[in-house]
Amino acid sequence: MKRRHKFLLQGKQVFYVTNSSTHTQEHLVKKLTAFGFPAQKAEVLCTSQIAARYLHNAKFSDKVYLVGKEEAMGAELDKVGIEYTGTGPELLIGETTADWKENINLDPKVKCVLVGFDPYFNYMKLMRAACYLKNPSCLFLVTSEESTYPVRDRSFCLPVTGCISKSLSVASGREPVVLGKPSPVMFEVLQTMFDLEPARCLMVGDRLDTDIMFARRCGMQSLLVLSGISTIDHIKQPSEKSGTENAQPDFYADNLASLTRIPVGCLGHFIAHRTDTNRGVEPVRKLIAASRAKSPTSAPPTASDDREKAS
Repeated sequence: MKRRHKFLLQGKQVFYVTNSSTHTQEHLVKKLTAFGFPAQKAEVLCTSQIAARYLHNAKFSDKVYLVGKEEAMGAELDKVGIEYTGTGPELLIGETTADWKENINLDPKVKCVLVGFDPYFNYMKLMRAACYLKNPSCLFLVTSEESTYPVRDRSFCLPVTGCISKSLSVASGREPVVLGKPSPVMFEVLQTMFDLEPARCLMVGDRLDTDIMFARRCGMQSLLVLSGISTIDHIKQPSEKSGTENAQPDFYADNLASLTRIPVGCLGHFIAHRTDTNRGVEPVRKLIAASRAKSPTSAPPTASDDREKAS
């Protein structure tokens, strides 16, 4: 709570954006409050809400085949009056392709396949969704392309939405519209609601390929916290394979607590001038320069280096 209050004392607005599609906006507000980060409903954006808003704004009036949780994504679709089908377990009936074709029973009203995290995803759902997507007029929307969820036990892998969406892309031969980070869709919603200026915004996140790429695509500055997915080695050695080649942050810090070391009244100056006078929060240009000095094969110059030269 101390961190949020410090930003509010400086006249800063704080928003929370998540690629999670497993909760409603209201649930996330309660969860943040329980963690000591009280938030207003309008300050929290999740992909289940964004998906419903996207379809509502497009005046979508047909039915959705929903690969996702009814209590989250379904609840958000209910709010905007959009009909859906497909939630919960779907059993594979029969043992042959003839059996499957006979029992698939496609709904002619379905004109959109919407994909989020679905713990019941199986071959039947894959086949049904891919069949719907064979219709070129059927929309293909996914909440996120993140493939795994972070867990403390490194020996355990938790596949999430990106694994589902990629299997559907391969099966249908189609690429989806991505609604979550790093897509600019979420920021465009906030920008419309609060008249935000991207250059005056600082995106804080723990993942280069989503949070930091999101900031770059939206024209915001970014701060990577090293308490989650991406590490300092990922900054030093960006990789095209991991999606971090063009996702260099402007700053990095060990954790969110580092932000409390910026004196009250100085945050605006810190963002505007990219100063490195605040303990615990370092500009990436400094890290990259040190890395290049040690090794001729280190990471190439970044946008942060170019801005430093220009100044």
